[in-house]
Amino acid sequence: MSKSNKELAVEVAIELIKANPKLVYGVNVHKISGAIDLNSVVNIIDVVNHKLDEIDKNSSNHQH
Repeated sequence: MSKSNKELAVEVAIELIKANPKLVYGVNVHKISGAIDLNSVVNIIDVVNHKLDEIDKNSSNHQH
């Protein structure tokens, strides 16, 4: 059984967190966050899920 776009988006967010334990944030680049915050995680999941849905929609439109 293949994974849903939401499941894939969550996996992308997890891998991003693993790859970037400290992320630069804010207008001043010299500030370093100790960890990614929950809003950022939710935004990552939403953006990736939306993009995957767009790709699926475009792929199904091109197949007809």
